[in-house]
Amino acid sequence: MMRDIQLDPLLLLDDEIIAELREVMEEEFADLISAFLNDLPVQLDSLQVAITAGVAADVYQIAHKLKSSCGSIGAAQLAERVRQLEQAGRQNALDGTAALLAETRSVTQATTVRLTAEVGRAG
Repeated sequence: MMRDIQLDPLLLLDDEIIAELREVMEEEFADLISAFLNDLPVQLDSLQVAITAGVAADVYQIAHKLKSSCGSIGAAQLAERVRQLEQAGRQNALDGTAALLAETRSVTQATTVRLTAEVGRAG
């Protein structure tokens, strides 16, 4: 059963993954989140360059790596958006990817707010 993750704000972050990361990483949890959040704009900018240049292979490779990072950190909505970009790159079908990237950036902002709150929250 496929659902549109975008419509469910509760799935912005996977709380089980966040809890597991917090438990396993302990004091390094904040560093992990910080590293992810610092890398996120770099990866999105790289996707922008690849989309603008029309290089589907680069879109695929960048999105594939970013999707994995998003999934590992529990950023469910963001991972789904990036998966769609990855698929577009794999299929060499970049029409609409600029709009999808804009949506991805919006989800990124909301995800960043939630992850920053998680870092500030006592474990």
